[in-house]
This record gives sequence, structure tokens and C-alpha cells, in this order.
Amino acid sequence: MYRNFAYVYDNLMADYNYPKWINYIRKIFDRCGVVPNNVVDLACGTGSITIGLADKGYAITGIDQSADMLNVAKQKARAKGFDIQFICQDIRYIMLHHPVDAITCMCDGFNYILSLQELEEAFENIYKLLNPGGILIFDISSYYKLSSILGSNTMVDTDNEISFIWQNHFDKSDKICQMELTFFVAKGDLYKRFDEVHFQRAYTREEIMEAIYHAGFDNVSCYHPFTFDQAKKRAHRLVFVAQR
Repeated sequence: MYRNFAYVYDNLMADYNYPKWINYIRKIFDRCGVVPNNVVDLACGTGSITIGLADKGYAITGIDQSADMLNVAKQKARAKGFDIQFICQDIRYIMLHHPVDAITCMCDGFNYILSLQELEEAFENIYKLLNPGGILIFDISSYYKLSSILGSNTMVDTDNEISFIWQNHFDKSDKICQMELTFFVAKGDLYKRFDEVHFQRAYTREEIMEAIYHAGFDNVSCYHPFTFDQAKKRAHRLVFVAQR
């Protein structure tokens, strides 16, 4: 996953409101009384959130499993004059040299962990890596979105530069949404085709909350995006905040 896709990812995410997410993360810091000296951004992808937080003055490290995504992130950071450390690690088993004050994981990072047991283990590991009072902030695509909106539907988008076909299949038995992506990228007068298959696990709000509490966190909230209101039943995205 995220090999050739890494180099067209930002084009496809052009409408994603990164500044709004970054400001929202900062509001969460303020609300929880956290002034982080160091931040780790998990599943950082091409680094848009990572670089945005660095631009706000945070000392930050980006971690992702895709070397190609990190290659793009490094180029973007250098172009903006930031010396950010990007590390290639599996977010289920991250290792740091010292505890940190805040960990973020945005844009579905934890949906890519396909086992509830492995998700619980990831939260336990993160808990150990946070300083007392440290905070974990992440968002996921909701069970409703993966099962009913994406579900077993097919989406097509055509553009002069990049077109794609996105075929989904949701398996109710294992709660996993398989996404078959076919891209056509303009190369002169021709188009180059490449394919990727992604898998995301649909978790209920209750499963996530229980897993976070089980990891040792005492203060856990689930919000509707960009608000501090309780997540709506049919929200497409859920935001979780857990403080050690």
C-alpha cells in the first residue's frame, strides 16, 4: 500500500482542510491543558499534518510504515525549510528514544490496524510512550462510513491529470473494508495505470473507548470533528482524545 499512490496522494487530497485540522488539534491541546514540548505524528503519510504542526512551532517527529510516503514528506519538509525527523516504523510497534508529550494519528491511521487485539496493544504501547499528562489525539473513519457509505460501492473520478476507480467490499463477519484502487496518471499523451489494494477495519465507538481504557488511559473523549460535541450516531468520522 501507498507505493505509487504516495506520489499522487496530495493531488487527490487537495480539498482536505489540513489547516482546519491543525487548528483543531491545537484547540484540543489548550482544552486539555497540554503544552507539548515534543509531538509524534503517527501514520504521518506525506507529512501535511506533521509539517503544519511544525509550522506552528512544535518539535515534531513523523512516523509511517510507507517509505514512499515518507520520501514525499521529507521533500515537502525540506522545501518549506523544516528539518523534521521522519521514521519508517509500523505504528503498532513504535519505538522512541524518550517519552513524549503528545501523539497524533490522523486520517484513518488506526483503521489500518485490522485486529482489535493489535489495536489494544498499540494503545498500550502508546500509553507507555507518553509522559504523565501526555495526550493521544486521533481520528478514524466510523463503522457507519466503512460499512454503509463505502460499503460495497464503487466510485469513479475522472480528471485530466489523475483518474481513478475505487471499488469497495465490506465483510460484515470480520468488519474489514477491502478497497481496490485503480489509478490512471497522465504521462504526456498517455496514461500510466497502477493498482493498489487497501484494507481498513471498521471499529465501533464502544470498541475504541474500551480499548483505550484498557490501555490505562483515564480521561477519554469522543467528539464530532472540529467540535467538542459528542460524536453523532451517523458521523463519517470520529475524533478521540485520551490523556494519560
